[in-house]
Amino acid sequence: MADALLEVRDLRTYIGTRRGVVKAVDGATFSVRRGETLGIVGESGSGKSMTCLSILRLVPEPGGRIVGGQILFDGEDLLAKTPDEMRQLRGSRIAMILQDPMASLNPALTVGEQIAETLRLHRGLRGRALDDRIVELLRQVRVSDPERRVHAYPHQMSGGIRQRVAGAIAISCQPSLLIADEPTTSLDVTIQAQYLRLLKDIQRETGLAMVFVTHDLGIVAKLCDRVAVMYAGRIVETGTVRDMFNRPRHPYTIGLLNCLPTLRRGREPLTAIEGQPPDLAHVPSGCAFAPRCALAEPRCVETRPSLEAVAPDHLVACRRAGETDGAAGRARCAPVAATPARPDTVAGHVVLEAQAVTKHFTVARGTILSRSVGTVKAVDGVDFALRRGETLGLVGESGCGKTTTARLVLRLERPTGGRILFRGRDIGTLDRDGRGDYRRAVQAVFQDPYSSLNPRLSVGTTVGEPLRQTRPELGKSDVAGRVADSLARVGLSPRVAHDYPHELSGGQRQRVALARALTTNPECILLDEAVSALDVSIRAQVMNLLRDIQERSGVSYLFIAHDLAVVRYLSTRVGVMYLGKLVETAPSDELYAHPLHPYTQVLLSNALPSHPDDARDEVILTGEVPSAFDPPRGCRFHPRCPHAMPACTEIEPVLREQAPGHRVACHLFAS
Repeated sequence: MADALLEVRDLRTYIGTRRGVVKAVDGATFSVRRGETLGIVGESGSGKSMTCLSILRLVPEPGGRIVGGQILFDGEDLLAKTPDEMRQLRGSRIAMILQDPMASLNPALTVGEQIAETLRLHRGLRGRALDDRIVELLRQVRVSDPERRVHAYPHQMSGGIRQRVAGAIAISCQPSLLIADEPTTSLDVTIQAQYLRLLKDIQRETGLAMVFVTHDLGIVAKLCDRVAVMYAGRIVETGTVRDMFNRPRHPYTIGLLNCLPTLRRGREPLTAIEGQPPDLAHVPSGCAFAPRCALAEPRCVETRPSLEAVAPDHLVACRRAGETDGAAGRARCAPVAATPARPDTVAGHVVLEAQAVTKHFTVARGTILSRSVGTVKAVDGVDFALRRGETLGLVGESGCGKTTTARLVLRLERPTGGRILFRGRDIGTLDRDGRGDYRRAVQAVFQDPYSSLNPRLSVGTTVGEPLRQTRPELGKSDVAGRVADSLARVGLSPRVAHDYPHELSGGQRQRVALARALTTNPECILLDEAVSALDVSIRAQVMNLLRDIQERSGVSYLFIAHDLAVVRYLSTRVGVMYLGKLVETAPSDELYAHPLHPYTQVLLSNALPSHPDDARDEVILTGEVPSAFDPPRGCRFHPRCPHAMPACTEIEPVLREQAPGHRVACHLFAS
């Protein structure tokens, strides 16, 4: 391509392991033009990150090596360069931002020292010129009070600010190409919107090209110009973003789009891609997607298809791409027909209720004679009721009190004030038998199943653990039967009981965590970011499973997440939290259609689009959530609110009902 800044041709990166040669990148071909953003999407293990590391010649050792292909950057073959030449190129002409800024920032050095390191090495800056450039960079990435922040350490900053610092280091030498590997995965919806806007602004100001690796198609719709879909180490489809959303041709691309929950779809059932990506140590000889493809035929498994043009600037590696165009063609690619829409489960009696619950943490100073210096108001007067068969979603930025609320419900923390009632009884006053009954009835599934499953215990032992703790009278055969029952309810074979967590995929591990929660036949399951770490296809499978289990058993969910589309798909009611307080609660459809609180409106305006043509008036909040150690007087949102009035700075609003079941705490609606 004549105007390409980066061209990757038939790139192959293999890693030698004890179980064989892992073909992490196996013939990837794509290009990036000057000034454009290319999105690379695909499930975990598809080779996205290894492709980026290969471009920078940072393939992990020992065992990893680039065995073939070409990487042309600005006309130069990067594979022909010496290690010293690559060190000069990295950071100066090609830069990279990683997913976790804490992994790329040195905790022992200040922010200023880390930015200075790159500038000294590649630009030779010293003295006042260096100091001025560091402050200028922090200001460019919208870090407030840069003169003070330059002396701060990474642990003294929020995740959003740390990611901006990583961005400042990346652009410090004005590179031509920026590679961003999942840089927004751990960010809240508002901080994510700020960061994506920042990247676009920097690109507009400097003209740099970007490769943006993500599994979130909403980010692709919002940020990218072109997209490459990766599967089993190869690019299977590439084209303009609008072409890919409007006329996807590869069955895998169509499957990914069908898996995407959106605000537009609401609770419309998703069509998940069944099965798992192939083991890259044993990739099928033909089309790697054939075992999961509804259109696969004998010739698909014999030889591997090559990328061929189906339209200008639209390439597809599929022998049946001619049959996938249009709505009818895309419908044929669905591996399993979507479950028809069903009416929501009718909510029953109240299972769990919070009444004016508060949780304040005392901040002490000193190691021996410590003294109290203040209070962190993590949860400050929260009321909600969860009914049988209902899903209550809690949304809000990090630090708003969602997880502390969950810990209070699970009795991992004692409330400072207020009560949590289970079947009308205060859980703080339960006796030993009552506590055992409560543990059986209220279970939890957390964000990372690998950290919540004991790696030394088999799946069967892990799933049966709640029964052995709460039902000691059950014999081994009874426990084994209940374990097999729970595994079957989440779609796992009974033989999985003999496996260990490291032998399972991420989706299977999350199903095991859910099976463990189901063994005691609970009335309520608390889901704390339970699907946020999953790939889009696995996430759709688990979300469909959660809805199906709820319909069959009538279990209630308290669902905590920051992805608003996911919350809408699973929740029947939604509560919006800000700095320890609920600022709005309503039935899901009502809240998404008619948000009343300015903070809720901002969250929805910052939600990722479902299509590149979805125009939305995006409101970018300035600053971050204030500290719960010293919350603002009056309405806690007023320092960031676009509609703040004088009363907001003095008087704290209370939740008032504005419509049946729709309550809001805002002076704009005070009677």
